[in-house]
Amino acid sequence: MTDSTPAPATNTSVATTDGRDDNPFRAVAILLDGVRVALESSKRPDQAPRWVRVIRVREFSEDPIAKGVMKAMDVLTLAIAYLQRFTLDAKDLLVQGDAAKALVEVSAEFIKTATSKEFINSLELAVGQDPSPNSPIPDVASIMDKIVQIADKVPEPDDLKVVGAALYKLLAVELLPLGEAGLSTSTTNHVVQEHTGKLRLLQFGFDQRFKLQNFGKGASVSSLDVGRLGARRLLETPSASLAVKSVGKFGEAPNQETIWELDFSGDKLGVDVQDAVSILDALGYNTPAIPNPKEFGAPLAARLRTFQQINELPVTGKLDNATLNRLMHMDYDAKNLKRAKRYKAELLPQGFDASKNP
Repeated sequence: MTDSTPAPATNTSVATTDGRDDNPFRAVAILLDGVRVALESSKRPDQAPRWVRVIRVREFSEDPIAKGVMKAMDVLTLAIAYLQRFTLDAKDLLVQGDAAKALVEVSAEFIKTATSKEFINSLELAVGQDPSPNSPIPDVASIMDKIVQIADKVPEPDDLKVVGAALYKLLAVELLPLGEAGLSTSTTNHVVQEHTGKLRLLQFGFDQRFKLQNFGKGASVSSLDVGRLGARRLLETPSASLAVKSVGKFGEAPNQETIWELDFSGDKLGVDVQDAVSILDALGYNTPAIPNPKEFGAPLAARLRTFQQINELPVTGKLDNATLNRLMHMDYDAKNLKRAKRYKAELLPQGFDASKNP
């Protein structure tokens, strides 16, 4: 898998022309898409998009208005985190829910047919009786229709796909590959802003954390607060050799402005590497031991190879776009949500050696 850059997302809303506009899951997708479009757009062509205008308030972080804006962003980010969790949970329950829905639909059709006037009349004629003028249970059909209406609220796969796609557009991270256009480990900006979720960019701008959940049965933690993971390129090298800052800029010179600047020196050295190690730990990928969780060394690369193998990603030991997003329960190729799989030894092929590239 390569880190090729897809075409940028457009500001189009979720389509609702399938006759299911009253579906609650589709309504959630419309709401999420509305948030994304609002963040990416502005009222006037000469204005910066709203996500940039929101981030500007960080310069006045001690003022009451600024504190209110930052608190509102914290609440919005938390709400989106829970929507991501519930969408992933709904995908897990979809098979069970869809089976129940199918049973209701079949049972409803059977009961409606068995109590219909035509069916009762046929039985009466078969035993030599005169056909009844009405069904003996006239209200059954309407009652069953109401039951089917309720069952129809069980999500279809497409419902969850459209919610997942909307969440992906808010939360995904895309980084430029090293070695292209003169990029190196010391480059301070690897983030492709056009393809990175604006909620994620706001998170970087305010240096806020995101509550990542869904680590599966047997996890030692229910959630992790992930902060700077994805703000810069990480690769197998001492933390001191990586870029000491992640800087995001908007606009063109001479009007270009800095919209985030994250320092990775001092006590912040390797905090994003530590985020990756913590997620792998929570998912059960805890071998080999990592002496320093803030260093991207051979042990972390080995864990990533195991994670990539089990999650059906190219096994490279690198924290590429596909691996970075899957750690955060997203599918970089499909541009949707996808739960990261927990470690299970039986999912590894015989002879798999995580210490080596295949």
